[in-house]
Amino acid sequence: MSTSAADPVAVDPAGADPDVSTHADPRRFRRTLMVLVTALTVVCLVLVAVNLLSGPRLTAFDVDATEVVSEANARLVLSANQPINEVDANQVTLSPARPFSVQTSGDSIVISFAQPLAYDTHYTVSVRDVTGVATDRTSTFEGGFRTEEPPLLYLSRDDAGPDRIVRTTIGSPDSAVAFQADRILEFVPFGERLAVVSLDDAGASVLSLVDEGGAASLLTVPGIGQIEDLHGAVADNLLGFRFTSAADAPGPRYENVLFMLDLGQGVADPVIGLDGEPLQVVDWSFMAGRTELVAQLYDTTLLLVNPRTNRDGTADPIPIGQYSRLAAVAPDGLRIAVSDQSAQFVLDLSTGTEAAIIPQAVDGTTRYTDEMRFLTGGDGYVQRMAEFDPVTGQVQQRLTLVTGTGPEVRSRVIYEPASDEESIVGFGLSPNDQYVAVQIVPNRQVLTSDEYPANAQAQEATTLFVSLETGEIRRSVVGFDVYWR
Repeated sequence: MSTSAADPVAVDPAGADPDVSTHADPRRFRRTLMVLVTALTVVCLVLVAVNLLSGPRLTAFDVDATEVVSEANARLVLSANQPINEVDANQVTLSPARPFSVQTSGDSIVISFAQPLAYDTHYTVSVRDVTGVATDRTSTFEGGFRTEEPPLLYLSRDDAGPDRIVRTTIGSPDSAVAFQADRILEFVPFGERLAVVSLDDAGASVLSLVDEGGAASLLTVPGIGQIEDLHGAVADNLLGFRFTSAADAPGPRYENVLFMLDLGQGVADPVIGLDGEPLQVVDWSFMAGRTELVAQLYDTTLLLVNPRTNRDGTADPIPIGQYSRLAAVAPDGLRIAVSDQSAQFVLDLSTGTEAAIIPQAVDGTTRYTDEMRFLTGGDGYVQRMAEFDPVTGQVQQRLTLVTGTGPEVRSRVIYEPASDEESIVGFGLSPNDQYVAVQIVPNRQVLTSDEYPANAQAQEATTLFVSLETGEIRRSVVGFDVYWR
């Protein structure tokens, strides 16, 4: 007997719909997948259309706030969400204004600052009329950043207690003691550490490496004697210094011999001269950013030395010439300033060229240059000038900023002593060319020497921090030997 439409329908025990298979239907899966792909395609097309209609968008703003105040040609990178057309420097506004150049690469705009930027300063950047490669829609990219002010260090001596290496900044009166010890002769920053030369109870030099926490570890030196002209090359893990043996010291005897101490090996080796003997020098310095160093010998010969190849004997020093003084080494690692009896010169070691720096005489006086420091950015430098007036018998000192080359050279005074009794003892530049640290003796008529056997200073030694742009004295400290981190 057949079942009519009104008859009940048999139901699966599990409660499943009898018209639906318990196995996946391949055709239904393909249909679902096609729907998803179509939806995603539509979404992508919508996004592309939005991008095309709205133009490029800024997706990243990348700058190292420390690098831009310590190095020339540091970069700011602005990234877009799509490839963009070439951006011209006229489309870019930087405030406060500083020299810059612009390059475009794919989806990125690279702004390079020709000179380091100012400390603790908020900069804004605007790039107008940015267009994508696939559209003529324009956009404006805007962003801002604040630069950092790295700490500086200076040495403050105290005849009533331990000497101190002090950490501070120009923008704040706050300071802290980075390290203290009796009778500190000199120091240099070495990365985040400090290399410090002090005197022991017998008056011999002690070389220490001080960590970030202020803990000091003694380093091996060539013997009992005096260390002078300490310099460090962090990238090569080297400390260098001149060493003179004490009169009654046992073992090999040295007089102003240049040594290199490899911190990885803990051994100090003498630098070897052209004659195969330890090199006796009157002055020396590492070349910035390079392994080489430049040294001046007793006979005024200048040598370019690679301390690595010099130690293993694979390369001899290279003679540069004969000059009465090694005045300065440029931050670019290519130029040095030297002097002879008549003038100063800038030697470009990459090209072998020599350019004279001859100051213009003032009527009735004799002007001469004494010391100079290269700017980090550009070809400029700061000179310590002196003018002798034969009528009054007075010498007038000043610091002069010189920029430009050839017929475009310009100079202006950035600091003069406040009185006839004040003396400029030395000076240094901040890594961003913003400040000059001027070491002075306020009154040379009443100065008192601390009588240290090396790097002796007036007890009244004071350092003024002067703006190169305005000549304004921003801060002063009692101390000397300023280093920026």
